[in-house]
Amino acid sequence: MVVGLGETGLSCARYFAQQGMAFVVMDDNPSPGLLPRLRELTPHTFISPIDAGVLKGAREVVVSPGVPLSAPALRDAASHHVPITGDVAIFGKLADAPIAAITGSNGKTTVTSLLFHLANSQMKGVRCGGNIGTPCLDLLGPGASLYILELSSYQLETVDSLPAEVAVVLNLAPDHMDRYPSVGDYYGAKAGIYHHCRKALINRDIDWDFQLPADVEITTFGMGQPATESDYGLIDRGGVPVIVRGTTDLVSGADLRLHGRHNVLNAMSALAMGAALGLVMDRMVEDVVTFEGLPHRCERVGDFDGISYYNDSKATNVAATISAVQGLDNGTGNLVLILGGLGKNADFSELADALRGRVKHAAVFGRDQRSIAVALDSIIPFTICRTLAESLTVADQHAVRGDVVLFSPACASQDMFRDYLARGDAFRSLVKAAHS
Repeated sequence: MVVGLGETGLSCARYFAQQGMAFVVMDDNPSPGLLPRLRELTPHTFISPIDAGVLKGAREVVVSPGVPLSAPALRDAASHHVPITGDVAIFGKLADAPIAAITGSNGKTTVTSLLFHLANSQMKGVRCGGNIGTPCLDLLGPGASLYILELSSYQLETVDSLPAEVAVVLNLAPDHMDRYPSVGDYYGAKAGIYHHCRKALINRDIDWDFQLPADVEITTFGMGQPATESDYGLIDRGGVPVIVRGTTDLVSGADLRLHGRHNVLNAMSALAMGAALGLVMDRMVEDVVTFEGLPHRCERVGDFDGISYYNDSKATNVAATISAVQGLDNGTGNLVLILGGLGKNADFSELADALRGRVKHAAVFGRDQRSIAVALDSIIPFTICRTLAESLTVADQHAVRGDVVLFSPACASQDMFRDYLARGDAFRSLVKAAHS
């Protein structure tokens, strides 16, 4: 039973069809958007709403990441000892090349893409996907030399054995509290990436007790000078962050095309992952400075009238916005922030504390603007806005030459936009239209 006909569910269906395996698709949407593509694969595959009675008789249930395991029908099936799995767990048993597995609350797409950039420069047959781009089962096939996977907590919920050559949890911060009973449940799902890895890259600044395999090889990264020559750190040299391994300087943050201190940490993580995979460090250092970064992640839209505009629409949680604000802060409190959207039951008080002294004014829009306003009250000045366009107008009114206007919502986008991509595209267009 394939439960959920999104891109992942369709990928599972494609794999099962290729293998000649019989399967049924379940989705509570009576007309899933990908149904025509399923019909092209297997015209006669049965599709039905999610049915607890039918699930109890399944040989195996393959759950798409968007379907919570807490759904009553799935809980009922599990109580009847029906195996419940996902595409990543299936992939882990089939992969015929080393796996680099990457997760974290923020930055995982940047690190995954950057590691692919570094590895592709030195190897043939590198394949990248998972939570971004190509679903992992679609990556399988002859000629693969390395699989680089971005993995979400949703995907990791169903993984009981992923034999990664190297795995990393980049960072942990509360997110998806509309899905998880507690922060601990969310962090625990992320931590599962390490359970069967050969090498673990550990962020020593994370306060979490990771359960690691007994014979795992551990390398650490984080802020400050590393304790050993094999670990990685970030130190300041004349106010410029420099990535180091042990006592050896690797690359200056000033030479990267990525913006913000948090992206320097992302570059460090990619270098550490590459080294664990056997890539040549000198070549990686040459290649890391050519990486342009990704759209919607502290993307510089342009400078207009002496004001810099950044699109960070991918910041869908509080921690991501804090990272962006801290990364672009120059110590003068010259940031004007635009934020808001679907809060996912987030606690915005931590955000408010991080903005103090850094943000001169905030424009707040979206469904959960009132929750954000309550947190910001008496911390920084803010204006409640109806739309993203109105928010940009307010930001322009408060920004002067030398300031930065940062669009970093700290919220999901689906109250007003299809996704964070559409939201970021809208912001980019609004900025260019306003200053053309």
